[in-house]
Amino acid sequence: MSEIHLIATLRPAPGKEAQLREILRETTAHVTHVEKDCLSFLLTEMTDGNGRQSHRELTRHMSRWANAEALVRHHQREWLKTMYQQFEAGELLEGPEMIESLLFVDGFVSR
Repeated sequence: MSEIHLIATLRPAPGKEAQLREILRETTAHVTHVEKDCLSFLLTEMTDGNGRQSHRELTRHMSRWANAEALVRHHQREWLKTMYQQFEAGELLEGPEMIESLLFVDGFVSR
């Protein structure tokens, strides 16, 4: 099976940036400790090019999974379902989450 590469993009609703960030950091901690077949998981926020967060933050997480089965297991986790429920209940997102699946062509992750 080949690796799965994803980029998920979320735009926080106005005034909800800190709350969204905290929930996503909790999710990142769960992935780090539980998901052994997640090869990398990076939570990022857009900046203005000078290292300062942009006025309308765009949050992205980039992940790399060992195989499709690992991603299926991830989506079945109760804490992930809770995260999505929190997004909806708190009206944390401005629009839907966008998830892109990428085909690795060339390059490296680390040296």
